[in-house]
Amino acid sequence: MSNNSIRTPIAERLIAAIALAFISPLLLAHIASQLWAKRPVFYVHQFRTTQNRIVVAKTLRQRATMSRMPLLWNVIRGDIRLVGNRLLRIQDSISANQEQSHFSAMPGLFSLFELRRISGLEFIDETACNTEFAQDGGAKQRIAIVLKSLLAGMLYNNTKELQDTPTFKVFGVEIHNVTMNEALASIAETITKRAKKTVFFANAHTLNLSYDNPDFRKLLNKVDYLLPDGSGIEVACRHAGIRRKGNINGTDMLPLLCEQLAANGKSIYMLGGEEGIAKSAMANMKKRFPTLRIAGTHNGFFDKRNCADVIGEINHSQADIVLVGMGQPLQEQWVAEYRDQLEAPVVMAVGGLFDFYAEKVSRAPLWLRELGMEWTWRLIQEPGRMWKRYIIGNPLFLLRMRRAA
Repeated sequence: MSNNSIRTPIAERLIAAIALAFISPLLLAHIASQLWAKRPVFYVHQFRTTQNRIVVAKTLRQRATMSRMPLLWNVIRGDIRLVGNRLLRIQDSISANQEQSHFSAMPGLFSLFELRRISGLEFIDETACNTEFAQDGGAKQRIAIVLKSLLAGMLYNNTKELQDTPTFKVFGVEIHNVTMNEALASIAETITKRAKKTVFFANAHTLNLSYDNPDFRKLLNKVDYLLPDGSGIEVACRHAGIRRKGNINGTDMLPLLCEQLAANGKSIYMLGGEEGIAKSAMANMKKRFPTLRIAGTHNGFFDKRNCADVIGEINHSQADIVLVGMGQPLQEQWVAEYRDQLEAPVVMAVGGLFDFYAEKVSRAPLWLRELGMEWTWRLIQEPGRMWKRYIIGNPLFLLRMRRAA
């Protein structure tokens, strides 16, 4: 064992002690207020660590955002690391393969996987996160995880204990609370059964559009699946005391969806974007998944007189899923109007998705996505098109959310 591997836990214990001393007045005030109100103060947990050790630890019951502060004491004691793999309770189950990876390192108060899960990137494989951390878990990486976790915690602050619900409403729009894997499984089941389902995504921009447009709001509430997309939805959920199960955006979903379609021998059609964009996006997906069946592509610039021809082309292709990228609210309105004529089992409105995979615009770096700040990257790349949505739209969304509370 190197000197560095010995010194690091000592350094982390010292940091934890300083942090606990710094926040102790706040912690003691909270405990006193709970005792005065005759409310329980702590949850008691049993966590699994390396070498099959069981650690007893406490978290706060009523202060959701700062509920893990008491775990600093466990860092000081040396039970856990400040930064490590995710803490697992004894009742949490993981596969045998995950066991070997997970307990190859001590669990920590902060972890790379939990940082990404806070930001809605829960579909990222935990074993891959553990491997990434093991390969690059030096001091800089650990400091970055702590700082980004604290910043994400401030951005997604909540004062209520989060509850699990199958759906939730924002501005009168009902959104389905599912994980990425659940959404993909539902799509696969719909295709297998040859049923007909429509899938839309709801982000802050979607809800701003629906706020003063009852017809659009009604349209959204009629869709089979309305999936939660973006950091605005996370803020709204935490404000309402709801635990969002995942950030289900089309950009993250497409490669997972194409992988699933390729494995099952199903086909995909892309409709939307400028001339050649959908075709380029499809070609790039085909490179990644050579067995993916391509039903066809078509640009999104056609008028109402040509709709019958476009729909006929899509139906003739016998596509299992059709992705429609025309921008909001046009794409949702178009799908709602012509859904009965489209024979594909699944039709999904995906916004500017094709631009990313045609490499017309680049994806935000992972560290920005971990903070839920991907929108800033889009604003930098396309200020002329995106300024109103983000510079005006984001504060407006937050204001409306607080008014609706």
